[in-house]
Amino acid sequence: MATEPLPTNGNTPPEVPRESPLQEYLTIIFRGKWTILLAVALVTGATAFYTFRTRPVYESTAMVLIDIKDKGGNVPFLDLSGTVATNKITNELETLKSRSMAEAVARDLLEIKFLDDKEQTLIPLVQAIVQGEPQGSLATVRDVTSRIEKAMTFMPIRDSDLIKITARSTEPREAALLSNTFTRAYTDRNLGASRMKSRAVREFLQTQLEEKHSSLENTEKLLQDYMKSSGVVSLDGEANKVVQQLSLLEATRDALEIDITSRSRTLISYKEEFARLEPSVAKAMEQSNDAYIRRLQEELAQREVQRSVIIAQNPDVRGDKDFSDKIKGLDSQIAELKKNLQERIQNFLKVLLPGDVTSAGKEAGQAGFLPQVKQKIIEIQIELDGLTAKKAALGGVIAEYERQFNQIPQKSIALAQMERARLSSEKLYLLVEEKFNEAAIAETSEFGYVTVMDPATIPEIPVSPKVM
Repeated sequence: MATEPLPTNGNTPPEVPRESPLQEYLTIIFRGKWTILLAVALVTGATAFYTFRTRPVYESTAMVLIDIKDKGGNVPFLDLSGTVATNKITNELETLKSRSMAEAVARDLLEIKFLDDKEQTLIPLVQAIVQGEPQGSLATVRDVTSRIEKAMTFMPIRDSDLIKITARSTEPREAALLSNTFTRAYTDRNLGASRMKSRAVREFLQTQLEEKHSSLENTEKLLQDYMKSSGVVSLDGEANKVVQQLSLLEATRDALEIDITSRSRTLISYKEEFARLEPSVAKAMEQSNDAYIRRLQEELAQREVQRSVIIAQNPDVRGDKDFSDKIKGLDSQIAELKKNLQERIQNFLKVLLPGDVTSAGKEAGQAGFLPQVKQKIIEIQIELDGLTAKKAALGGVIAEYERQFNQIPQKSIALAQMERARLSSEKLYLLVEEKFNEAAIAETSEFGYVTVMDPATIPEIPVSPKVM
């Protein structure tokens, strides 16, 4: 039996089968195949022409380590938040990007001039260019600086204290030379800055050394002239002993005064910097102090002076058991006082600084350095208090020896005074000379906190254009 067709609405045309979307796309592509092929050919040809006509660019990278830790291996200034370390890397990046750094490198390159040892090929960056053509003469520092700024990039390596110093050039030798020259200029600048404070101390002590040497020569001349004119050439044993001990104590006191002056100058510079950055906190810091620390410093100073006096009074019995036991007892007391003092100072700093460290973690820029400056001020002030206490303790001992000195017979007093001045000048000169030598060694042994981990090498493969 035949199936009857379904009834249809007279207004609805019968449904026409449609092509699939893929077939539609293929149909469109097929219809425009020549246009598409022509466009692909033109774009590919133009790209290939540009790529093969473009001079290859080479990239060379040096890597430096920013070691912000102190010699003990700890991050300085109780950097509990890590902000100091972060700010340090940021500041070093800004230093690298500064125009003054680029100018220093430009001057170095203008002095080097050539890429090769035979001095036949000028460094492209330093050549004067007129209307796009190199002239074979040298460009100005300003022009070379601008070219260097465009050729350099600086990239910190995440979660490390390393920075990449990268140079780009169409000449591979120039890329390596530029990167290495920039790295060298940067490390030299860091070294100079690191040695600046040591140099200031050394120069101050050098001035003091020259003054003390002149004073020593004058006192020696006066003593010789007096001995020739008076005929008195020596003191008795007791008077000589008093003069020897008094002159040593006076020289030690004067050396302490030099230390106090040196540290006071440093303290003033730190306070001025801190007052400029944070005036309100600087005013509050002037009133912060710790009575227990002062008391420990006074006790420590008295023990150290007592030890020095015992040694000075007994130069011939240092191998004696009673003498050795007395010195060991004092050494034990001094060590215990130093330990207690150090613990108290650390607790004092932890109480005083956490608020600064916390706030520093929330702010960028100079705020991260306020805790550093603040702690340095406190540390130097504590050192000054200790030196002042020791000087005061010495003053009491010197006053006692002054009374003994005044009991020297009248006929020998003039000679004793001159001998005392000569010995004081001589011992002070030797103490200052020792400090000067220490400062000179400290200056020359300061290597900064930037270390070159990997120097740049001449690249073999260009980084652009990317042919493939």
